[in-house]
Amino acid sequence: MTSTRIRSAAVIGCGPAGTSVALALTGAGVRVLLADPDPRAVERAAGAGAGVPLTRGAPPADAVVVAAPPSTAAEVLYTAQLLGLGRAYTTVTDGGEDGGKDAVLVREEALLRGCDLNGYVPGRLLAHGQGRAAAGGGPLAGRPWILNPWPTVPPEAVAAVRELVVLCGAILLEPDPDGTGAAAPAVPQSRRCPAGTPV
Repeated sequence: MTSTRIRSAAVIGCGPAGTSVALALTGAGVRVLLADPDPRAVERAAGAGAGVPLTRGAPPADAVVVAAPPSTAAEVLYTAQLLGLGRAYTTVTDGGEDGGKDAVLVREEALLRGCDLNGYVPGRLLAHGQGRAAAGGGPLAGRPWILNPWPTVPPEAVAAVRELVVLCGAILLEPDPDGTGAAAPAVPQSRRCPAGTPV
């Protein structure tokens, strides 16, 4: 597996999911840059210790998390890539009954919008009820987080997003490449899930 080291991350979308990711990353010692169409949301997240506002001219982050609503996530991802905000990108939809459908929608919209699929790893957070919640820890501790990278994504980009998930304290899940359920974990604290699991 390609090794990496996440030192900086940009989180676009300072709602509950994005702020939770940002808080977990800052708690792990990562420098987090925050962005949201609503300046007040950035102020609230920054005031909670989730990071600092993203400014024009900031160097590319090691990873970018797009935590925008499913209806706008692909457009936000496209713009972030156009601006060169990071080296690896992931979108994250939150848990809930429609989480799987929302994640598929984001993947399809990203493809149709013309997003650069190299370096983009779609993701989905599951609700605590769908996994084993960890006692203590950060806001995402023990929460399952599914990644579903395209086969063409460079290993270093996949490794960066995997590390981001682990730094958040979440449980990393990935579909088995062959569908047998026998694949070895990709990183510590990761698990595999059956092929076809909606991301």
